[in-house]
Amino acid sequence: MVANGIVPSMFRVLRLVIFFSLVTGTAEAQGDLSDLFSILRTEGPSLSESGRARTFQILEPYGKGTKSLDGEWQTLNDALSDSSTFVRDQACAVLATIVSVNSTPVYLNPPRPIRLPDETRALVIQRFSESQANLRENAVHIIASMAGGVPPSLASQLLQMARTDPASQVRRVAIGALASIRTPNPEITEFWVQSLKSEQDTALRGMVLNAFRFYAQTDPTVISLVIDALRDKDYFVRQEAIAAVIKIGKPASAALVLLNAIRDASVSADEHDQAMRMNAEAAIRILSKE
Repeated sequence: MVANGIVPSMFRVLRLVIFFSLVTGTAEAQGDLSDLFSILRTEGPSLSESGRARTFQILEPYGKGTKSLDGEWQTLNDALSDSSTFVRDQACAVLATIVSVNSTPVYLNPPRPIRLPDETRALVIQRFSESQANLRENAVHIIASMAGGVPPSLASQLLQMARTDPASQVRRVAIGALASIRTPNPEITEFWVQSLKSEQDTALRGMVLNAFRFYAQTDPTVISLVIDALRDKDYFVRQEAIAAVIKIGKPASAALVLLNAIRDASVSADEHDQAMRMNAEAAIRILSKE
């Protein structure tokens, strides 16, 4: 998604960390983010082999969570507000990677979410309006992953992105950010209801349910619609609905009837059908223990 191998999402962050380990081995990385952005400003989008190797070497300790951003926030602020779209893009990608690594248990246990200084947070939010989709995506991802989570004051802006952004990856990350808000306002709840009732927009239903697999919903109307999604004709939507029901737990116990029907469906050699039945069985076990 982002040029030159700098990574926007948690799945790509994982590959990035692995790549650091393979490329640099046990060599101790030298340099800091000022060196990194100096290379990016000098060489631009077409990094030389030596420039690319140097950026990976600099980023390795940040990607492993062994080096903090203390003393480097002004460097990041300067890059986030740089006149070059490329530099702003890379600054957002770098910060998204570092924030993801520090906030995700798979990388650091226990995780250490990063608290952004006010100026940095304001600059990242400004990137929501960038013309490049990956820049917008990374900016929202940073805000969603930072210590303290998404400020409720951003709900309206994120709702607008979730509804109208031309890039599906930006709509997806905006939906995830909205779902992470612990006390959703009525406008967010109405968006969930409208999205899950949108029979013609399978992709939207799938995005919303995918967000719910990480953030349990508590509104009874929304939970009822999640359960209804177990009847959806689309395989992906049904699978995401099962995951969302598991996350919700006991308040979604009305789903047991539908889950039993999925588990007990006619045996088929189709791998999708088998996976669906296995997931339904897992959901039944979990809900039955609640």
